[in-house]
Amino acid sequence: MYTKLLIYLLLASFFVMLVGGCGQADQARDLVQPDDVVLVEVDGEPLTLPMLEFLMEVRGVDEEDTEGMRELLDELIRLRAVANLAVEEQISSRPKVRAERLIKDIEVQYVRYLEDFQLANPVSDEEITAVYEAQVERAGDRRFKLVTIEFPEQGDALEQLEAIESGEVDFEQAIERATAEGRVARRTDWIDASQVPGDFAAILVQTEPGSIVDALLPYEGKWLIVQLAEVDDLTPPSLEEVREGIRRTLVRQRTQAMIDKAFQEADITPMLPLEDEPADQP
Repeated sequence: MYTKLLIYLLLASFFVMLVGGCGQADQARDLVQPDDVVLVEVDGEPLTLPMLEFLMEVRGVDEEDTEGMRELLDELIRLRAVANLAVEEQISSRPKVRAERLIKDIEVQYVRYLEDFQLANPVSDEEITAVYEAQVERAGDRRFKLVTIEFPEQGDALEQLEAIESGEVDFEQAIERATAEGRVARRTDWIDASQVPGDFAAILVQTEPGSIVDALLPYEGKWLIVQLAEVDDLTPPSLEEVREGIRRTLVRQRTQAMIDKAFQEADITPMLPLEDEPADQP
């Protein structure tokens, strides 16, 4: 918090810029609390110390930088003066402008609530360690490179898999056909068992290199026939290497769960009919 002397100096520096009068009321005054220090009023609308402090934080201006603070306050005054014109000329009352201001207000409250929620619900070291140990166990001790052929429909993929397993078609022919039809055939980087569904992973670890996996791999709404190209030993990363990534994932999961819960518990009252009402029958 700045000293009273600094506040008085700021007020004195900009006293000549203050304009008397009481323009049209704006929502800004509704957000000013009785204990907020008002630095200046522009056409009757307040600019407060918290507003200046926020802008200083955003712009990286230190509290010892008196000249920088004066420039920011000057900028705030210019912004407020033009915004007052928007109110006076009723631009602020236009539906799209009002909608934009309301959405920005909601977004600010949303972001700040998430920040407070995350501070109040930190991820513990025990939680991070438990997730790490579970991931290491699921990943296993081997890693794999796969060659995959993509199919949009499960039935087509199963039919092709049966043809490959029966010897009617070899895997290279299936790749050539997929390429000709514009479907994707690719070779993956190294993956581990934790990166595929559990039932597929159980079959993958029992498959010999060079063989076709006897199951389809679902991927982004499509289906993959998979050949196991290479197998190698897997050395998992240390806990410290992945600690921050695990923490961020847990924060996202916890935050999303809170958002979903708030949505489910919200008292939502439709104010307009969601569907067209049937026309009155004669």
